[in-house]
Amino acid sequence: MSAFSKLVACLCDRPEGTPVLGVDVAPRLDELASAHPDTPEWRHSVVDLLKTAGLDCSYGARKRLAIELGYTQDLIDIKGSAEMNRWLHAEIIKRLTVAGAKIPS
Repeated sequence: MSAFSKLVACLCDRPEGTPVLGVDVAPRLDELASAHPDTPEWRHSVVDLLKTAGLDCSYGARKRLAIELGYTQDLIDIKGSAEMNRWLHAEIIKRLTVAGAKIPS
């Protein structure tokens, strides 16, 4: 499966490929974040979102995920990693919402 489907499964506490319609993601992530030694701010940072989920948050992992979701290497080269990170966080939230998960505004 894709890196994104693995992330969705972890965020929604569901097996990969299971529909997430109606799943309230925030309480699960808040619980995971409160148990994490770094107290990650998953609402604002893709690195912290991945940390909260217990997934690889390295630059390489974020880059692969961004490219999987449609960001291009050219954009990374032109705009840099900070812009990619902002886009990636927003894209993950958007795709979860489109899939029917409940996401805080």
